[in-house]
Amino acid sequence: MDMLSFIATVILISLSGVLMPGPLLATTLAEGRKNRFAGVIISLGHAIVEVPIIISLFFIGSMELSPMVKASIGIAGGIALIYFAFSSLHEKENKIIKGVLAGIILSSLNPYFIMWWLTVGFTLAIKATLFGLAGLLAMIFFHEMCDFIWYGSISMAASMGAKFKRIERILFSISFTIMLFFGIYFIYDSIRVITGT
Repeated sequence: MDMLSFIATVILISLSGVLMPGPLLATTLAEGRKNRFAGVIISLGHAIVEVPIIISLFFIGSMELSPMVKASIGIAGGIALIYFAFSSLHEKENKIIKGVLAGIILSSLNPYFIMWWLTVGFTLAIKATLFGLAGLLAMIFFHEMCDFIWYGSISMAASMGAKFKRIERILFSISFTIMLFFGIYFIYDSIRVITGT
């Protein structure tokens, strides 16, 4: 995997998460009707939780982990992505929390968020170690930019009275497909490492 392929992978997997309807999107829509910058504020809270996790996982991934351990993490990441894709079919409504606190609480107390970073996110962090510090910075920048741009755009559109019900099904389909694809790819790539093919 070269650097451009890695960046593309980070962006696509990150988008698969942000496009999926969930607590952050629901909160951004609700708050965006009153504050067009709500998405950026909520994304800031989200980043406060995420960036330290990314850095920690990167340095753990930089340790002398055996190929078998890294492959196992990759398989777990693949299974998690497939699980998230299908579990999103049953997404429930969430309470609305405001401001930066919303990004912090809806991230840190969300079991899906924690599971994502221990599996999918960890797999990306291990891949980032292939490129050293540049890989870490690229992962942080492109992952967080997906959040800021998407949620910022959503709150801006919501403040202008835009309705999202019509495109929700399309966004869900795109997100579902991306997660399913990379879930299968992570498993395949990890099995290839284990079998040496």
